[in-house]
Amino acid sequence: MNLDAINEKRTFHLTDEQVGVYMECLRYKMKKKAPISAYHYHDNIELLFCIEGEIVVTLPSERIILNAGDFIYLAPNTPHATSSISDTNEHICIKFLPEIISVPASRKIPPASHYILNLDDYKVFRVPDKDRNYISNLFVSSSVNYSHTDYFKRLIFRANIMLLMSYVFSNSITVESKSSQKNIPSVFLNVLKYIDENTATISLEEAADYCSLSYSYFSRTFKSIFKISFSNYVIKKRISNSLKLMQETNLSLNDIALECGFANLSHFIKCFSAEKGMTPKQFRAITTPK
Repeated sequence: MNLDAINEKRTFHLTDEQVGVYMECLRYKMKKKAPISAYHYHDNIELLFCIEGEIVVTLPSERIILNAGDFIYLAPNTPHATSSISDTNEHICIKFLPEIISVPASRKIPPASHYILNLDDYKVFRVPDKDRNYISNLFVSSSVNYSHTDYFKRLIFRANIMLLMSYVFSNSITVESKSSQKNIPSVFLNVLKYIDENTATISLEEAADYCSLSYSYFSRTFKSIFKISFSNYVIKKRISNSLKLMQETNLSLNDIALECGFANLSHFIKCFSAEKGMTPKQFRAITTPK
């Protein structure tokens, strides 16, 4: 299936001197139609909930059917297209910047970006009967309380996003991963921020030195705490950074590889393909606005 891509426009973006906030909730029906016209993509998290009928979510690697009561989590920069195969259908679509789910705390905890990085590009939730009313009410409440100007409604809407993402994380991250992060040494939380600030150049040796630990101890402990090796964590961050450059610039893939910290184009292609299931060239071909 050949799909042209569009870069989805933001319909609401409130900015003041300190913070940019983006949240959107749309409730609508789609006409039954085929073929699918286009992939779209954006740097927001998307939650798509099927109220009635059947909604089709088409990804580069898979075609997913959502039935009434199901929803899907889509990570930022995940190309996807939606359509309907039923005459009667209705769904709710919530989109928001990852910063929306940041949680200030008196003690340091991993940032939201860490948890998002540990999720796949998408996850389908076939909501069990015991949770169905709870999840449905959160989505419906979000559509009712979506407002550009009403502070109290926006507060409810943001609270609903927090609860929905808590459900996503709780049903996606293993019990071991959650329990192992209750008492994370502050130095390992600090190094996550250090990695964010130096993703293109960071090395295991530099990260270990930052923590004043031996390379082998740092490597073992990092993997024990975060359930991912240091090298794979950095690769995921570099690939995430490459997505924006591919979509927002005309840089060559070779320049993007070097800009993001990969040794060369071949290494970038190998890592990207393993992570995304397609080459950078293929990804750019379906996500470059016409």
